[in-house]
Amino acid sequence: MAYNGVTLPFESASKIAHMELIKDPALTQLLQSFTSDQVAGYPVGAVKTGTIDLSVDQNIKHIITVDGGLTIVPNPVRRDKTVAFVQVGAMVISLRDLQKIKADPMMDPRLLKDFLQRIDRYPVVLPLSGVRIPNETVKQTNRVILNAILSSPWTNLYPILEYLVWRDWLPPSAPRPERSMNCYKCEKTFPITRGLTITCPHCQYVHFLSDYLGLFSNVADEWGSEQIPSMVMATIEALALWKLPVRLAQTNQLHRLSELLFIKDGPLILRAEGFRIVDSIRDFVEWLVDQGHCINVVGVEKSGGLVNFLACYPELLPQGGDYFLPSIRFMHEEVRGGTFDPNGYRNRVSYGSRVAVRLSPQHKVVLHIPTKQMSDTGPTNPEASDLVSLDAIVATLASLTSAAYDDALLPITLVNRAVSLSDNPSNRILEDYMNQVIAKP
Repeated sequence: MAYNGVTLPFESASKIAHMELIKDPALTQLLQSFTSDQVAGYPVGAVKTGTIDLSVDQNIKHIITVDGGLTIVPNPVRRDKTVAFVQVGAMVISLRDLQKIKADPMMDPRLLKDFLQRIDRYPVVLPLSGVRIPNETVKQTNRVILNAILSSPWTNLYPILEYLVWRDWLPPSAPRPERSMNCYKCEKTFPITRGLTITCPHCQYVHFLSDYLGLFSNVADEWGSEQIPSMVMATIEALALWKLPVRLAQTNQLHRLSELLFIKDGPLILRAEGFRIVDSIRDFVEWLVDQGHCINVVGVEKSGGLVNFLACYPELLPQGGDYFLPSIRFMHEEVRGGTFDPNGYRNRVSYGSRVAVRLSPQHKVVLHIPTKQMSDTGPTNPEASDLVSLDAIVATLASLTSAAYDDALLPITLVNRAVSLSDNPSNRILEDYMNQVIAKP
């Protein structure tokens, strides 16, 4: 390459081109805004909200932890053929057993293996490209598979979806919100009716109840989006998380909820079209609280804006039990660097508010906890008293910290390990435990 009449080797030419690029005024201003030799001060509003007493004995006796994992695998010979493997696990373990595991880091592997077998696994295979049911499109194949996944005997999660969609905790005579969807064939909007299959009144096309979730509504017929396995995994995780609360409600055993802590690895969010059952979950939580029942549900975030923010300001929460409950404005403007417009704010995918908590000198976590009142526009400025079972959740998690990795929690560490194991037939532990709880007088 020639530069000012001199022939230069490629490496030298690349360096000079890079130097010329840096001289661009716009890029120079950008780099100046990036570099700084001063430690940033605390943003306005970044102050400890309060402190929770971690020594108070809680009523929680069992932990149900839900997590999932996925991987995308191409055919080694035909790279145009790809499938996604998804596995969701729901582990039931007593608080006493978890504390035994924590107290004995050198536990006999055979005993630890016994703990890891206390899990229901939901393995799923989804086509992404070049793989389909004969004579069907990739989109149609995914619809058929999701319907099978939610049916018995695969996961048998359809009853949970039905219960949430139709708000079956309400009396039969109570009004339900209207439910509608766009037809997968004629694309016209029509109200759905109860049942595992739904017929479009315009063109008579038969849909599955799972089609109401809309996971494949924007998917091309011949090519599956890599977002599909993530959405399917999130849906199965949400239904598995709420399976036991729903069964307890159906059998008039809701007084037992106070003994259970439900943990999801990740935030309490269903993105894309998942909002179609998020509103039901919100209303179910509000109904439980209004009826005087205790529900302990938490999502644990390992990454994201507030996690990174907390890492930048380690002194914000100096003592165990200290917590910071940010407003939505703070999350938008100080954590994400955007602008918050209260008139334009809308959130249809989340059923929890974030709170940062220090559980120990080595552990600080970001939790997602439902609030007593939830809507698409609020609460935008939640208070500690709004979060359902905040004290019980935090005190219990503080007793379950782990040194496996930074800010690790033992139940999540165990279910991560269990989900990553080979796909053995499910031991139906959650189902067995559920039946035992329901059978008690």
